[in-house]
Amino acid sequence: MDDGIERYADSPNFSTAEKLALRYAELMATGPDAIDAAFYDSLRQHYSEAEIVELGAFIGFNIGYHTFFGTLQFFPMFAPDGRLVSQEESARLYGSEPVSLGSGKAG
Repeated sequence: MDDGIERYADSPNFSTAEKLALRYAELMATGPDAIDAAFYDSLRQHYSEAEIVELGAFIGFNIGYHTFFGTLQFFPMFAPDGRLVSQEESARLYGSEPVSLGSGKAG
């Protein structure tokens, strides 16, 4: 978990398949047009068709949640140290606008 979202590609703690799944999630969120036939071919080296569909649906569902929570001004439930915090404390910790780890802003 320490390698997390920011350093997954270079981490020795993730398998090639896990890194590819994380890249799939990253592309779905930031550049879905880059997910082409060649990318799906690379996914097929590690995942079945059913697993690719399930992974894609799960990623899409979670991206939708982040977008939805951003419209509600929903702040992270956990502090950087892992404590469960109120929305008020989270707003103090993270600033005046909700954040996501990937973009710095929710939505």
